[in-house]
Amino acid sequence: MAASKRVSVLKETRAGEKRVIALPEQVREFRNAGFDVLVEADAGAGTGVLDRDYKAAGAEVVTTEQAWRESDFVLKYKAPGPHEYQYLREDLTLGAFFHAEGNPELTARLLESGTRAYAYEFFKTPEGIFPLAVPDSEISGKLAVLFAAYHLQSHLGGSGVLLADVPYVRPPRVVVIGYGNAGAAAARTAQALGADVVVLGTNRERLRRYAASAPGVRCRLNTPDVLEQEVEQADLVVGAILISTYDTPPMIDEDLVRRMKAGSVIVDVTVGYGSGYLPTFHRETTHTEPVYERFGVLHCKIDAMPGSVPHTAARAVSPLITPYLIELGNSLHEGIAAPTADNGMITEGGRMTHHEIRRHMVHDGGAAVAGAR
Repeated sequence: MAASKRVSVLKETRAGEKRVIALPEQVREFRNAGFDVLVEADAGAGTGVLDRDYKAAGAEVVTTEQAWRESDFVLKYKAPGPHEYQYLREDLTLGAFFHAEGNPELTARLLESGTRAYAYEFFKTPEGIFPLAVPDSEISGKLAVLFAAYHLQSHLGGSGVLLADVPYVRPPRVVVIGYGNAGAAAARTAQALGADVVVLGTNRERLRRYAASAPGVRCRLNTPDVLEQEVEQADLVVGAILISTYDTPPMIDEDLVRRMKAGSVIVDVTVGYGSGYLPTFHRETTHTEPVYERFGVLHCKIDAMPGSVPHTAARAVSPLITPYLIELGNSLHEGIAAPTADNGMITEGGRMTHHEIRRHMVHDGGAAVAGAR
């Protein structure tokens, strides 16, 4: 590691991505903790933060090359893209929302380079909480309802149902599968609009506890009969189970989708890997093309949905994540324990260090990383 404590904050360069992992106030926190802070030019432009704001907070605004090369502790919001793989190296510690379990090529490059990588989504407290995924998950749940409300308009291919309460009109029906951060946020948003909201879950006791915190939301145990009944009546289905991957059993299959209302919407808000529990999603969608139609139903599966609201997302995430990143930086330089961050390490010295990454490589892309040291 470099003699001085130094951290770089990078500009996001993937298409449509404008979030930034640290805002000026968080730069001040790093400075107060003894770090020199490098910020790539225009890193905060998409969130309404200018380079002069970072300078006023004590950061040095630098080029892309300087941000990557002149610090051994580099922070991004999202994982590096192929155009950034050239910067990966053995003496680099890199933090990001990686979601590397769905990206075998990225995993292979991290392993080949020897980069020590920390995935924010896997940061876990001693109490078993994953705190850093909460804001984006909540924003995703809210956006799932808002995106669907827009695309339910008939001129966009929807059924023509207004996803809101109107006097003398039967309320629209919204079914939310799951009641974690994303599912609960979707349910609250739909209920606030005036929809008839049904939340489905598989754990009877946890579902009961959630129901007690959500008056006005109907909660039902997710059995095949209940699922079929509710989905057939839904104007919007929000899929928000925590994990969906290659070996997750199908839940809403093609036959059930064919029986849904014409022009209704399904949003896969957690955007899992592989066919998963919503197998009629044969591809992801984008912010520029949010939906496509299959079997008369609009499908929406946007990776990084909060990227469409970078101003809000950055301000929700940056204050929450910075104390953990400072703790991680101190552990790298001073050997101070960082137990929450340590749970998020996914690669180090050419080794996969997280069980979720190893598990997913068995199902997809194992050959891509087999030769990595």
